[in-house]
Amino acid sequence: MEQSLVDSRGDFCGSQIRLDREIFMDLVVTTMGSLFEDTVGSSEAGSFISLVGLAVGEKIQEEYLQVSGASQLDRKGMVDALLDMKQRIGSDFYVMDESEQRIVLGNKRCPFGELAKKCPSLCMLTANVCGHLAAESQGYARVDLPETIAAGASECRVVINLDPNTTGSGRRYHRRAWA
Repeated sequence: MEQSLVDSRGDFCGSQIRLDREIFMDLVVTTMGSLFEDTVGSSEAGSFISLVGLAVGEKIQEEYLQVSGASQLDRKGMVDALLDMKQRIGSDFYVMDESEQRIVLGNKRCPFGELAKKCPSLCMLTANVCGHLAAESQGYARVDLPETIAAGASECRVVINLDPNTTGSGRRYHRRAWA
C-alpha cells in the first residue's frame, strides 16, 4: 500500500490563515454578487438579489412564526424578529425612531463587512427581508435605504413605511393574498 506523499493539510495545519466557513461563505456571496453586477449591471443584479431576499425572508418568517406559535406576527413581534434576526447574522440593528406610520432602523455593522462595499446590491437582501416581514405582519410596507455602509455611510438607515397612503421612494411590499 502506497503512503500519501502529502499530509492532507501539510504545513498549513494550525496556521493563522484567516479562513473558516463564515469567511468562505461571505467571499462566495459577495464575489457572486460583484461578478453579477459587473456582468449585467447593478440594477439587474439588485433585482435578482431582491428575489433571493424575498425567498430568504419567507424562510426566516416561517422560523419566527413557528417559534412564536402565531399565524402572523404583530407589530412588536415583527420589530423584535427583525432585530433578533439581524443580530444573529452579525449585524447591529436598533430602532432609531418609531411611529404609527413608520419604523426607522439603524445598523452599525454590516453582516458582509467590508465586502459589501464591493457589492452594494447585497443591500437588497436587507430591504427585501425587512419588507417581507413587515408586509406580512402589517399588510403593507415600503422600504427605503437612504444610507448604507455599502455606499460609504458610517451606518445603515432602513426606513420602513407602513402606511400605503404615503408617498416616497423605496420598494413596496404587500401581504400575500394566500397567506
